[in-house]
Amino acid sequence: MGTDSEMNNRKIWFAGIYYVIAVMLYVLNMFFEAVRPGVLATVFLICVAIELFIRKDITFAKFIDKLVAAYIAYNTLSVIWLVKSGMPYTVYIQEFVVSLLPVIFYYTAHDGTSWEPVGFETSEKSGRSGKFYRNFVYAVLILGVLGILLQIIMPQFYIDYSYRLSFVSKADAATCRVRMDSVVGSTVLGFISVAAMLASIPFVMYGAAPVSGTVERDMGDKTGASVKDASGIKRIRLFGIVSFLINMTVAFMSNQRSAMVVAILVILYFNYLIFFVFRTLDRKYFIVELIIVLAAFAGLCAVRMDAVMKIYYRLVSLPDAIGERSEQWIAAVNNMYSTWLGNGLGANGHKALGIEDAHVIADGGLVKLYCEQGIFGFSMFIYIMILSLRKGLKNLGTSYVELGIVAVALLQSVGSNILAFQLTTPIFWYAVGSIHHADDRVKNS
Repeated sequence: MGTDSEMNNRKIWFAGIYYVIAVMLYVLNMFFEAVRPGVLATVFLICVAIELFIRKDITFAKFIDKLVAAYIAYNTLSVIWLVKSGMPYTVYIQEFVVSLLPVIFYYTAHDGTSWEPVGFETSEKSGRSGKFYRNFVYAVLILGVLGILLQIIMPQFYIDYSYRLSFVSKADAATCRVRMDSVVGSTVLGFISVAAMLASIPFVMYGAAPVSGTVERDMGDKTGASVKDASGIKRIRLFGIVSFLINMTVAFMSNQRSAMVVAILVILYFNYLIFFVFRTLDRKYFIVELIIVLAAFAGLCAVRMDAVMKIYYRLVSLPDAIGERSEQWIAAVNNMYSTWLGNGLGANGHKALGIEDAHVIADGGLVKLYCEQGIFGFSMFIYIMILSLRKGLKNLGTSYVELGIVAVALLQSVGSNILAFQLTTPIFWYAVGSIHHADDRVKNS
């Protein structure tokens, strides 16, 4: 397989545009039922995998690389005991393409398609495009803005589309407005909008001088603006602020409790970064921001107190939701095929709905992983996460976006099956890969 140095001279083309293509497919599906976004996205994921293998861009140079490969192999082999337990192999295939195949995005992070460090030679030499996160932000903004417009207009064709995809239980505007689904569903939208909030932060800090040994990031923007171009920097920062605010709004409009909680945490994390880690702004502006936020909140209370109370009641009901779901989790754990091996990939997911004796975990991605992977597989996953979080914290200056995405995904996975969708899993594993290879990209620049 290729070395890290060799891979820094390449770009993974299919991975870079995955999110834009996937979002376009879902938008088309709203108008053309014949368009199958899940199937076509699977084909695109296979193209990513083929490109990786053809170009020999999968490396096992690090222990973590081998561990991720072992994790993939273990889950692939789980079809053996899944079928042996009486489950149809179709459950395995359907789950494989949404939760395991996207793990290949871990290896696409080797090519350096995340942010380009300023101060090193540009992408023409290093092969870095800086496009993955940028395109991800663009794609999520399309979903968010489209979702907001659909919420306001609420056309009949969208109501019918939401009912067809089971986003709502009744085909009427009032039901559709309970939570914002856009064209992908509120669970998916809630997570990727928060992830896009995190991916917007480097735009806001673009052009700021690196401090405390941190490395500033290049957004790979198309405007041609250089770090020395003050107007270009302002445009990029403005885009970052607007993107952050839009995605924050979308996260709350999704009406997903976990998304709202982590969105609040990301806001605090953002302030911690710009005022205390990178010191992009003087700390006196923190007081100014606080005053603006309190004034905006007071204004919202005066205009739409019902919306504020709706969010409040959703947030305070979170502990009760965990308690209600715990019975479902306990039942699933007590009925595992094998405590050590688990039930097999997909056995406890939505793909097993309707199958006799299947204990489907509708909400609780981490418990779902444990039940399907058993002690062996789940221990590998937890160890990968521990290594990722530890390294992300150690290299906060170059991995603050990725650390946030991984942490947010794990937090939301307590109560939602975040890692079981084709639009959520790729960005998660890409972030994991970027954490472990950010230092290699800087070193080999």
